[in-house]
Amino acid sequence: MVRYKRIAEIAWSASCLVRTGWMQRGVPPSMGETVAIHSFSASLIAYEMALELKEQGIELDPEKAALIALYHDLPEVIVGDLPKWSTDRANYVKEALEKEAIGALRKWMKGIDLAEEYMIKSKEAIVAKLAEIISTYYQAERYVKMGMTRVEEIMVTMRESAWKAVAKAEKIDPKLGKAMREILIKEGL
Repeated sequence: MVRYKRIAEIAWSASCLVRTGWMQRGVPPSMGETVAIHSFSASLIAYEMALELKEQGIELDPEKAALIALYHDLPEVIVGDLPKWSTDRANYVKEALEKEAIGALRKWMKGIDLAEEYMIKSKEAIVAKLAEIISTYYQAERYVKMGMTRVEEIMVTMRESAWKAVAKAEKIDPKLGKAMREILIKEGL
């Protein structure tokens, strides 16, 4: 198979894979956010956030942060989108499966290493993680406004996750953590 055709098929798979957590809370699959939409949203947020952080004097690469966010969930086209309940109980299994999937995807995608960096936690990966959380939070907010109240649980979880991500960032780089804290406050999270 031609390499770029395979990459297009991987992208298509991501665009068809509805995130499990939404469906578990009553979002119809036809309205469910896909892995591709989620990754695209997280990528835009990561880029803009990284630009803002860079303007504040934090040394990081906005393009890399955006690309990490874009690639972060691509292993799910092989592994599937495991729900939070499962990953909370067996995160080491999910990580092992995703690393194996990254290895399989490496045959077709040189950039897939960015999905692995997402797990390692560079400054750019930290920004990508917060962007991913913020993206999920706002998607949940949209669903709640549509009347899908069972999704409120995800909003609460994402708010908690955002603050935990900031606390981790503060341990790695206090200046980065402080700036991320200010972003969450401005966003009303």
